[in-house]
Amino acid sequence: MGKTAVYGDVLFLINFSMDFLVLFCTSRIMHIKQKPFRLVISSVLGGAYAVAALFITNNVVSVLCNIAAALVMCLIAYPKARGITFLKCCVLFFCLSLLTGGGITASYVLLSKLGRGVNVNSGFAPVLSDIPLGTFCILGIISVGASFITGRIFGRHKEREEVSVTVVGKSGSATVRCMSDSGALLREPLSGSPVIIMRTQCIKSCVDPPLYEALCRSDAEDPAKGLRVIPSSSIGGGRLLFGFAPEHVYIKGCDRRAVIAVTDDGFGGFDGIVPSDLL
Repeated sequence: MGKTAVYGDVLFLINFSMDFLVLFCTSRIMHIKQKPFRLVISSVLGGAYAVAALFITNNVVSVLCNIAAALVMCLIAYPKARGITFLKCCVLFFCLSLLTGGGITASYVLLSKLGRGVNVNSGFAPVLSDIPLGTFCILGIISVGASFITGRIFGRHKEREEVSVTVVGKSGSATVRCMSDSGALLREPLSGSPVIIMRTQCIKSCVDPPLYEALCRSDAEDPAKGLRVIPSSSIGGGRLLFGFAPEHVYIKGCDRRAVIAVTDDGFGGFDGIVPSDLL
C-alpha cells in the first residue's frame, strides 16, 4: 500500500486563510464587532486542527472533534455573543464553511477535468499541480462571496418582533424599546454600518449637549462634533437623517456595529426601528 505525502505547512495555510474569511463573513453578516487579532487566533487554531485531524482515524471521533473545534473557534472570535446569538454564529459558521469548501472543491474538480488527472482505484482524481495557486485563490474569493450573499439573503427573512436596544455614548446610556423590521435596510454612507432609527428624545442621555442640540435642529450647516448625515429615501421621497456613532449598541446582550439616526416620527407605539439582520 502506497503512502500519500501531505505538506502540513500548505494544509495549515489553506485552512487558516479559509477559516479567517469565513469567520470574517460571519461577523459581517451578524453585524458583530470583531477584533482582527481574535480572528487570527481562531484561524490559527483552525489551521492547526486541520493538520492534527489527519491523525484521527475514527470517523465518530473525527466528527465530534470537528464540532468541538468549530465551537472553540467561535468562542474565541465572538466572545461577547451569548445565547441564541452565539448559536446563530456557530450555525452560520458551519454553513458558510460547508458552502465555501464545497464551492472550491466543485470548481477544483471541474477545472481539473479540463486539465490532467490520474486514475485512483479506477476512478478520477484531480492533481493539485493542475490548478495554479492564483486560480485556487480566485475560487476561494468567489466561494466566500457566494457565501456572504447567501447569508445576507437568508438573514433578511425574519419576522418583526419587539427588541430592547441599549445605546452607550460618551455621556451615558439609554435603553430603547424598538421594533425589528426586515425592510429597514438604511446604511450610513461613511462607515457602511446599518442604521437604527430612534426618537430624538430617547437618546438625550447618551450624547453631550452640543451634539443633542445639533440633532434636534437637524441642521448640517452648523454641525457638532460627531454628527453624521444619512441620506434616506422612501415612497414619500428622499430626506436627510441626522445621527451619531455610539460607542456600543447592545441588542440581546450582543455588541453590534450600528449608527443611530434620530427623528420625531412615530413608530406605531415603539421608540425606534431596528434592522432585522442586527438580531
